[in-house]
Amino acid sequence: MSQPTTPTEAPNGAPAKRGIGLIGLIALVISSSIGSGVFALSTDISAAAAPGAAIIAWLLTGVGFIALATTFGRLSLARPDLNGIVAYADEGFGPFVGFVSGWGYWLSIWIGNVAFGVMLTTAIGYFYPPFAGSLTVPAVIFMSVMNWAIVALVNHGVEEASVVNAIVMCCKLIPIFAFIATMLLLFNFDVFTADFWGTLANNIGGPDAPGSVGDQIINCFMVMMWVFVGMEGASVLGHRARRKADVSRATILGTSALVFIYVAASVLPYGYMTRDELLSVGSPSMVYIFQDAVGSWGGAFIAGGLVISILGAWLSYTILASEAMRTMGDMQLLPRGFSKLNRHGAPTLSLMVTGTMIQLLSIVMLFSEAAYQFAYSLCTASIVISWSLASAYMVKLAAKGEVEGRGSALALSLFATVFLVVAVLLAGVDLLLLCCIAYIPGLVCYVAARREQGCDHILEGFEKPLAVVLVALGFLAIALVAMGIITI
Repeated sequence: MSQPTTPTEAPNGAPAKRGIGLIGLIALVISSSIGSGVFALSTDISAAAAPGAAIIAWLLTGVGFIALATTFGRLSLARPDLNGIVAYADEGFGPFVGFVSGWGYWLSIWIGNVAFGVMLTTAIGYFYPPFAGSLTVPAVIFMSVMNWAIVALVNHGVEEASVVNAIVMCCKLIPIFAFIATMLLLFNFDVFTADFWGTLANNIGGPDAPGSVGDQIINCFMVMMWVFVGMEGASVLGHRARRKADVSRATILGTSALVFIYVAASVLPYGYMTRDELLSVGSPSMVYIFQDAVGSWGGAFIAGGLVISILGAWLSYTILASEAMRTMGDMQLLPRGFSKLNRHGAPTLSLMVTGTMIQLLSIVMLFSEAAYQFAYSLCTASIVISWSLASAYMVKLAAKGEVEGRGSALALSLFATVFLVVAVLLAGVDLLLLCCIAYIPGLVCYVAARREQGCDHILEGFEKPLAVVLVALGFLAIALVAMGIITI
């Protein structure tokens, strides 16, 4: 049931705000997710699979994420006193698991911003050739300027930034829908079915052979999950919603729209170009496919939309990252300084730390052979930890009969949890190991927060072995990187 529209009460003495409405929350879900990934889907998906396997992978992924969105929506209604996926993990499994979820979520968001920065310079490279190709020092300098400009904007007020985000969402959807409409008009069924399962490509062999259908499906998972990062945005900012019920509606409606957009944008091009042709177009692929379809103006049109899209998603991710750290500070999972708000109601320290980490990883990306793919894959592996823990909490609630519609809630949340865990284990175990490295300094912050509260026992019960496993896996990952077994 909808709650009355009242101004939200800002903590720590910050001025009261009216809160974010339903349209703003839907915009946050869509804009946070539609960043750079959709503009590169054609090449990324075609590199992994032929059209038949891609459709199966999208079916699994689409059902998985609609189940996850429904789970988030039901959680927001079943536990309106909890705000976001970090709180769900904390309530369900204790403070240390809450920290694991929150730290993983924060990692994923700022790493995702680095992926956006890399793709932004690539998009600008369409107009400014020195930025084209691999990441360069001038490109990193440009990324740095954009990073701190967005940090400054969000530091001036989260809800004001969400208004900008809604406007950006409308602007960037226009070129995407223009691309989808054009691909639909030019769709050729004979081209689409020419090598539907990749059998011909496998018979020819070579580095572009997609492999078995099962391998193709697995190879799709990381890129498909990447384009949904941000769909939890309404849940993370649930405490700033004008009406709590809007969080559920926004998450389900926004995610359903995303499934339609992503499937159309990645599958329809198989009916315009062959898989080999899709593999050979430039990056980002949507720019060059549309240019081939309508002429040179089309490339500029899509590239301009991509720039706007990335800026909007970068803004959304910066909001979400700072809110994640602020929430952990409020929950005493990080030192309380992270939850302190400035006079605009923004968590300045959280923003500064987030901006600094983006800056450092941007420099590291200069030494990566595939900076964009590495960044988005690491981002996806990190956030799967948080998604899985949140959906596992719903499994726990439903199993105890503490939610309405127990049977459907249990089935959907269990499917979402199993899908996420299995998909990331099949497609990105090495990336999960790399994430464990980042948990080592995070544990130092967690210990500091617990001591700040005067806790006699920092870790209790199963938390101790879990912490030991995280640290051990982190050092194992460092060793594997040093030996060259895991590459960046």
